[in-house]
Amino acid sequence: MSGHAIHIKVDGRTYSGTYAVDRKNLTVTTPYAKKTAEISPKIQHQALAHQLLEEMVKAEKARKGSTL
Repeated sequence: MSGHAIHIKVDGRTYSGTYAVDRKNLTVTTPYAKKTAEISPKIQHQALAHQLLEEMVKAEKARKGSTL
């Protein structure tokens, strides 16, 4: 399972991670979190990966003591 690099901007900062597809699941991995979602035929893999990465960044930024 090889990873594909992704980058997003949130509040003017760039965040990155990698995503990999395994059967019907897409997993995004960062140094601070990992999130998996089932793949829908209606959405592109990269778009789903960006959505998951954005959710992870926002969750981490909201966490008390976060360094993001």
